[in-house]
Amino acid sequence: MKKTLVLAALLLALCSCRPKGYSQYSWEYHELTDRYDVGTDTAVQEAIAKYDTLMAPLQEIVCYSNGVYSKEAPESGLSNYAVDALRSFAEKYSGEKIDISLLNFGGIRTDLPKGAVRVYDVVSIFPFNNNLTILNVEGSALKRIFEKMARKNKVEALSGVRMRIDGDRLAECTVGGQKLDPDKVYTVATIDFLVTGGDGIDWGDGILVRRDTGIQLKDLIVSEMKDMMAAGKSLDLKKDGRVVIINPKER
Repeated sequence: MKKTLVLAALLLALCSCRPKGYSQYSWEYHELTDRYDVGTDTAVQEAIAKYDTLMAPLQEIVCYSNGVYSKEAPESGLSNYAVDALRSFAEKYSGEKIDISLLNFGGIRTDLPKGAVRVYDVVSIFPFNNNLTILNVEGSALKRIFEKMARKNKVEALSGVRMRIDGDRLAECTVGGQKLDPDKVYTVATIDFLVTGGDGIDWGDGILVRRDTGIQLKDLIVSEMKDMMAAGKSLDLKKDGRVVIINPKER
């Protein structure tokens, strides 16, 4: 049975000087059998070969997962892994202790599959071009950020931090096992999107030093997964109680 493939369908050209719509479009039809790799239509074969080549790096297996993992607030195995991986990579990259790492739940876009995890899975989960940024931040600024999260009952993904929220109040907050100190300067690994106010994260004047690395989140996650696979380990992701909300506020 023959199938019709619309190849390079709708080569749409947006015209910036004509705000009312498209300037032109066109398409071509190519007849295919149920075997796309045979036939005389070289245009189809060339297109498939082109995209096979582009897809090859995305097919690389970077680790193995023991289950399907989803993001879930206020914490989940997947979000915990991502923010812990960010912190681990930042420590190896900088050669210094990272006290806290912070990611936004909104940047985690889909589930981690069971079995072989490929580069394209990581790109699907973390599709944005967010870069690792390392900060030196006053504890008072972090306290304000965490208190705002408590008031909203909306806590972003955190590593190195444990907190207990009662209603809309930050009842307990520790960093590295010690009570958060407003007078201390902490080293924080995060992404540039959050440094510039993304998802309502307001640092005020609390950032003392900012170091942009240019390393994308998806790439450092791939690096951490490859290290895990090289060590003979697989992903077994769990919650660990780092964020507890009791008496949550009604929405």
